[in-house]
Amino acid sequence: MKTQNSANEEQRKQYIGIVSIIVFALLMGMLIVHLYEEEPNLKKQLLGQFGKKLEDSAISAHWQWRAEGNPEMIMLVHYNLAGKETDRRPVRMGLNGWPKVERTSEGCKKLWQMLLNQPMEVDGFRVHGEYYRADHEDDETDNAYCRYRLSAGDYFDYAVSTGDVTFKE
Repeated sequence: MKTQNSANEEQRKQYIGIVSIIVFALLMGMLIVHLYEEEPNLKKQLLGQFGKKLEDSAISAHWQWRAEGNPEMIMLVHYNLAGKETDRRPVRMGLNGWPKVERTSEGCKKLWQMLLNQPMEVDGFRVHGEYYRADHEDDETDNAYCRYRLSAGDYFDYAVSTGDVTFKE
């Protein structure tokens, strides 16, 4: 009888151990899924901040161009958060009053440098600048844009003729 009780007790301990491992594994799986879903896409957020800053700089350049009487070139000044001047760069302006972009991907890269004065990098990942020309037969540039993207797929577009930035949703 004693051996039967000890065998039953041993079997009960094994079942409790197996159930405990299964419950622990399920809880860990649920925790991992929860943490993964809650993790923000930091690279996308940083790229979005650069897009907003690019748009703000283009708008500032546009209004400065208007205030100065529509010159061919303006001097765009960059400031830090404390309001101290950090850099000034010449910006060539188009006839429409927006920063001029050469019709190449290299032109988009130069635009990034003129307006942001930042390396084309987000959290250690390179930003690719690509020019997309107008869809018009007479090669107007009214809907041409520069696409700034990460290799992960996140991107934003800068409209050459209006200075508007649109983000991938």
